[in-house]
Amino acid sequence: MSEQTGKIRSYFSQLFSSFKGLLRSRDNISLSNIRTKNLKYMLIFALAPVFANMQGSLFVSDINLLGIDAMTLMGSAYCIGAGVIFAFSSVRNMVFVARFSVIMMLVGFIPWMIIPESLFSLSLAILFMFGFGGCAACAAFAYTFALNNIERFLGAAAISLFCVLMELDFGKSFISGLFDKVYLTALVIGTAICLWQYKTGEFSDATKKPEAKFNPAIKLMLYFFVAHKLVEVFYTYFPVASTSEALITNGIVGVLVIGLSFILQVSAKRSVWNMCNLFFIAMICTYALYFTPEGSIGRELSRYFHGFEQMGFIASYYLLGCVFKKHGNFRLFKRSLVILLPSCLLLYVIPGVLVAFAPEHMTMVATLMTGLIFILFFLMSPSYSKHLFFADWSDDFHLVDMTETKEQVEQEDQFKHLNLTPREREIAELLLHGMEIKQIAAELGIKFDTVKFHMKNLYRKLGIGGRAEIFALLSSSRNSDDVKTIPSE
Repeated sequence: MSEQTGKIRSYFSQLFSSFKGLLRSRDNISLSNIRTKNLKYMLIFALAPVFANMQGSLFVSDINLLGIDAMTLMGSAYCIGAGVIFAFSSVRNMVFVARFSVIMMLVGFIPWMIIPESLFSLSLAILFMFGFGGCAACAAFAYTFALNNIERFLGAAAISLFCVLMELDFGKSFISGLFDKVYLTALVIGTAICLWQYKTGEFSDATKKPEAKFNPAIKLMLYFFVAHKLVEVFYTYFPVASTSEALITNGIVGVLVIGLSFILQVSAKRSVWNMCNLFFIAMICTYALYFTPEGSIGRELSRYFHGFEQMGFIASYYLLGCVFKKHGNFRLFKRSLVILLPSCLLLYVIPGVLVAFAPEHMTMVATLMTGLIFILFFLMSPSYSKHLFFADWSDDFHLVDMTETKEQVEQEDQFKHLNLTPREREIAELLLHGMEIKQIAAELGIKFDTVKFHMKNLYRKLGIGGRAEIFALLSSSRNSDDVKTIPSE
């Protein structure tokens, strides 16, 4: 009994320590690392989710196929297209797959926008959405493997900004009747232009990664990604969600929350972990305050708190890209995408069943479900601390992006100034690629202990205490003409 009590005390001590450490943890992404050539990879991913949110207004139709309504058919075609087209893709043929998706999308879109509503137009719309899904899958891949951290963060923020601006227009009806088609056409043209400019060499690093597995970092990231979807999907079934007041409030608060996310991540350099917590707390308040009567201050506050959904959206996609870039490879990413797409669709089943059979319990279930998910997230703080935010192999959450440092080293050949042995230089380069000790040993065909021996000598020569400081050492010379030179021994 005393042994069990000791384990419990040890866990809570570790939990408290991890929480304090995570609360103080900092990221260090810099606007100076933005590469204008990657704008096409940042913008395209921002377009697809916006379109997905417009389906309710674009596909309101009495025409159905085999008894299935247009909106359901469009959503299904979108997801199936993303999975089927991406299933035949590889890093080498990604440019071809992206352009094929663009052509299929345009073949369905152009006549669909012109001809009157009919069964044939519905078939064209299905073809259009199928191709659009393929475009979205290719864009998700490029978002993950072609961008660095700051580019990925701004790309996720762009998704949110497009969405909240759309909500503001729907709530205010600025361009009523015309907005839908004009905006949709702009999205499709933007998608086509961006995907047509894809270049294989700009995400070729995905082919250099060793065999990847579902390690703890990926599992923890996926927990938050799916949890965010589940927490948010409940709100879409609340009657208030589609009212003009809710859309306007969510749009205004959403813009402010996107700004707050930028301040937290880029200016204050607080860890993205803080954004995850703020999202959960705000959503608990959203559902709990919904118990108050309609027209009360509590119900009004509920709509305001819901604007923090954008913070969860940014954090989930940002983490998805960062963690897969760091710990995954193309094959693992493809498998995960195939799992995530149907999983996210299935999340609609829980609130859907409640609305159909027990709508009076929707608020209670949403509140309890969100609270439970947040409690589990909090209880896993030691794991998030150990495997994601403080682990030695998550340096690119805390320092200048690894991709930028690696490219800088390759372009300027900074290692030549450091008087390293050939083996030490090889290991330093592989560290910059994000490899762990076991991966380095496998890559070089040497023993685990041999890698540790060379790393110890490498750290001693550079006068540093760990791999994180390699990034700081090499990145610090980016704005300086003085490069540290280590004397030969």
